[in-house]
Amino acid sequence: MTELHWSIDSLAVRENVVFGFGWAFHPSLPITSMRVVLSCPGEGPAQSIAAEHGKPREDVGQAHPEAPTAASSGFLVYGGFQGRAPVSALLEVGLADGSVIELPIPPSRLAHSGGRRAADKRAAMRQAGQLLRRAVGLVRAGQFGSLLDKARRYLKGRPAGTLDRPAALAGRLHRDELRDLCVIVDHDLGGGANHYRTRLVDDMLAQGRTVLILTYHVATLTHMVIVRNRRLDERLAIPDKAFFVEAVAHLPVTEIIYNTGVSFARPEEIPLVLLELKQRTGARLRVLGHDFYMVCPSHFLIDVNGAYCGVPGLDACARCLPDNPHGFATLFAERDMAKWRSLWGALLAGADEIVVFSNSTAGLLRRVYPQIGAAQVSVVPHQVTYLRVEPPRVTNTATLRIGVVGQIGFHKGASFVKALGEEVARRGLDARIVVIGSIESNCDAAVLSQTGPYRHDELPGLLERSGANIMLFPSIWPETFSYVVQELMDMGLPVAAFDFGAPAERLATYARGCVLDSMDPARVLDQLISFHRKIYLAH
Repeated sequence: MTELHWSIDSLAVRENVVFGFGWAFHPSLPITSMRVVLSCPGEGPAQSIAAEHGKPREDVGQAHPEAPTAASSGFLVYGGFQGRAPVSALLEVGLADGSVIELPIPPSRLAHSGGRRAADKRAAMRQAGQLLRRAVGLVRAGQFGSLLDKARRYLKGRPAGTLDRPAALAGRLHRDELRDLCVIVDHDLGGGANHYRTRLVDDMLAQGRTVLILTYHVATLTHMVIVRNRRLDERLAIPDKAFFVEAVAHLPVTEIIYNTGVSFARPEEIPLVLLELKQRTGARLRVLGHDFYMVCPSHFLIDVNGAYCGVPGLDACARCLPDNPHGFATLFAERDMAKWRSLWGALLAGADEIVVFSNSTAGLLRRVYPQIGAAQVSVVPHQVTYLRVEPPRVTNTATLRIGVVGQIGFHKGASFVKALGEEVARRGLDARIVVIGSIESNCDAAVLSQTGPYRHDELPGLLERSGANIMLFPSIWPETFSYVVQELMDMGLPVAAFDFGAPAERLATYARGCVLDSMDPARVLDQLISFHRKIYLAH
């Protein structure tokens, strides 16, 4: 087993949270599981945090061209633990033959974020150096899109300053800016929820308002306040959520918006923070349902077995959560589902308005939290006029070409797409799958191709050149909305999706929609073949 190639680029610790990344691959055996195991003083048995693996690493692929899995050997670990900072850590890797390899992580790789020790500072500098080396490798390979995306997310997102006392926040605002303030709690990871927040903030700035955004910068494990108005656009580090409450509780806040708390350290504190702010400011509290974090720390509702759970009873959820590695479940170190539901249920009960983007989401929230009043919930579908583009021409109609759009990770259906490709190959069909974007899985290149990252305005042209004629939205969770599905519908393309969530709700009334009745790859392939025949060959 010494054939395993691996590296921990960085493993940072702050308070009770760990964030790290690196790469690992075996020349002949697929990696089936990966976790970081921590030994914390006084906490009994070692604690483990699952790592997401199979992520793109162009630099490793370039360094090991002989290894087919090297280019997708990246892994990421992010989660919480109980007790004091770990004194040692190891990487545990499971292989397809059932063997498990334990790899001690050198202490020099462990950075205590915010620490004052010289060793901590050296480790933090090493993390920055690793990012720089990856950037150089991407430039040499011509992967400018990947480089710019990674650099923008890491460098631009970092705090540019620090607030040393709560009163300093008000001191940054002019007198005429201290009116009609809005507080927003939101992650800073990109994606649909952040796009929604950006448009929301832009509208407020146009009205001359000031917006204070409480967020969390994952790469530096830092709470942060973003100050936005016509004059300011600042990102300032703060110690914790309690500091933020003291900084804004005496300001003229009229509106509090919960966008999403996904990725925050100690997420169980968020409901109490929001309710305290509402009580102390008298502001109106609006809760937005972009995901299901209010239902479960596994915010895509993926269970311990890696499938959509269907939201069973509380007893089943309590059994699932302690070992669930999905989403950001590991950040809730207590893993107590009854406590989680109690906290978020109190927030929903105290909200002035709960805004969701589909009837599917509203129904699920009411099922879990029957105390929600009907008058509290507003179903407001997203406005997506800004997505309008010219539809691509479908020139290939004779043979099935399945198109998949986006960055396809686990919850977006990467494993299913891989299995679908294997079913195509097993049958020897003249059908292909093309991913407009990237997939985080090692797929048969004879059946599946991918374009890599793309800009939004490139999508119609990429679809046209790909030859895709049936679009598949393979997400394995009940999405609260999907900009991808809406955009494909707006382009008039045939679209198929599984029978749950907002996508299925919309496709059921779309003339060129197909709601799949199974998640079995063989059955889905049969349905896609029939769908293709109906759309293109039945006339």
